[in-house]
Amino acid sequence: MRRNILFFILVIALSFVLAPYFGVWYDRIDFQYGGWMTSKEDAVMFVGFILAYVFLIPFIFKLFRANYGDKWIGWLVSPVILVYAGYNWRLIYVPVILVAVGFILAKLINIIISKFKSPQLR
Repeated sequence: MRRNILFFILVIALSFVLAPYFGVWYDRIDFQYGGWMTSKEDAVMFVGFILAYVFLIPFIFKLFRANYGDKWIGWLVSPVILVYAGYNWRLIYVPVILVAVGFILAKLINIIISKFKSPQLR
């Protein structure tokens, strides 16, 4: 349990770091407008944080093989995707694809690591 909470905190911190990159990428797909309370940069950072979070949750939890990882991934990602669907339902495939890419990338890294592990450590 404690380990999963630390993974969650790690995901939040990494999402803040990676938010500008995901936001600029998403801005090319769907242009972000600044509102009367926020600037364009804030909108790009917000959507970048959401997309980085959605990508990193399955990636980190599967990469480090967290206890009850699938449950944690479901509980942490589903509300974000539902809110995103209410915000922009036409592009709902973007966070869904990011979740799938996070799963696949973590799985591939785990397979590569297991191939190079010595038989005594398995």
